Amino acid sequence: MAYENDEEMDWDVFISHAWEDKESFARPLAEALEAKGLRVWFDEFTLRVGDKLRRSIDHGLANSRYGVVILSPNFFGKEWPRKELDGLVARETSGEKVVLPVWHNISADQIREYSPTLADRVAVSSDRGLEHVVSELLKVIQPFGLFEPEMILIPAGEFLMGSDPSVDKDARPYEQPQHTLYLPDYYLAKTPVTNAQYAAFVWSGYRTPRHWEIWQQPPRDKEDHPVIYVSWHDAIAYCHWLSEVTGKPYRLPSEAEWEKGARGTDGRIYPWGNRWDAKRCNTGGYTTPVGAYSQGASPYGLLDMVGNVWEWCSSLNQDYPYNPDDDREDLEARGSRVLRGGWWSNDPGGARCAFRNGASPGSRGSGFRVAASPASP
Repeated sequence: MAYENDEEMDWDVFISHAWEDKESFARPLAEALEAKGLRVWFDEFTLRVGDKLRRSIDHGLANSRYGVVILSPNFFGKEWPRKELDGLVARETSGEKVVLPVWHNISADQIREYSPTLADRVAVSSDRGLEHVVSELLKVIQPFGLFEPEMILIPAGEFLMGSDPSVDKDARPYEQPQHTLYLPDYYLAKTPVTNAQYAAFVWSGYRTPRHWEIWQQPPRDKEDHPVIYVSWHDAIAYCHWLSEVTGKPYRLPSEAEWEKGARGTDGRIYPWGNRWDAKRCNTGGYTTPVGAYSQGASPYGLLDMVGNVWEWCSSLNQDYPYNPDDDREDLEARGSRVLRGGWWSNDPGGARCAFRNGASPGSRGSGFRVAASPASP
């Protein structure tokens, strides 16, 4: 996977192993970790014709967050793997855990014979299978997991889009005219993407949102809050990444898909009806955990459709009526992109289902939720 800041990107794991274990375990492990969205330094994946071996290995050792060391009888009989282990251990002088031992065809007594200090480390054994090893490693490397979003089917049919000023006193001119629009089946995420969900993307090599105080770590105690300070380009890149690692075609929702998910088919002003109720959404203070206002669910059971964070849509910010066949859904076109849902500081007029806003796709101040086509989740 390639992202716009690849030249600055480290690897998530360095795989250290003896060549005799490559076929039986090291390569399958490296492939399984890559399939989980990790960037893996593995000789077959990384080294290219003409590379200087020692320099390439040293670069990998210095620029990987963790070193997965496959300890086996073969490992302790080889000079290069032991040098790699020494290099990884040297990085632990500050107390940070770097070495993640995997025991492969070896017993605790054998490990102790080779290295008493390694025998004292908590390790995972390949005796329980590759899937177990991957699961245990991910608990350290990706402590918040991938967390695929929960998706809800929005059934095909017509709905009322936009505002009618005779019904909604807060209707804005750019929300008019209200019109009927047909949409086919689609899926929409139940909640916005959280910090924890976005963390897996960041650990794959993407830039860290500016409000994360510790590099590559979401704000403490806010893992279940919606991610913010994300640009439209960031949201698009997340969808591409999630599609790659899951095999499902995730994307941003169009403006029309977002609005139908928020209000259903009857043109209601708020997800819960036509009367404002501040207890049903977050419009005061700061972000709250997604789903904290369950009483504010939309007719389809979607949460946080108004308040909490602005959400990017795929659509260009163009006039109504909405026409899916013009250029507003062209992802390559230049122009302001639609934001929906308001945020934690909006008044009731800015927390309506039909309220529209727009911003430069490069501006970083919003969140998003994902959509998908019918055949995917």
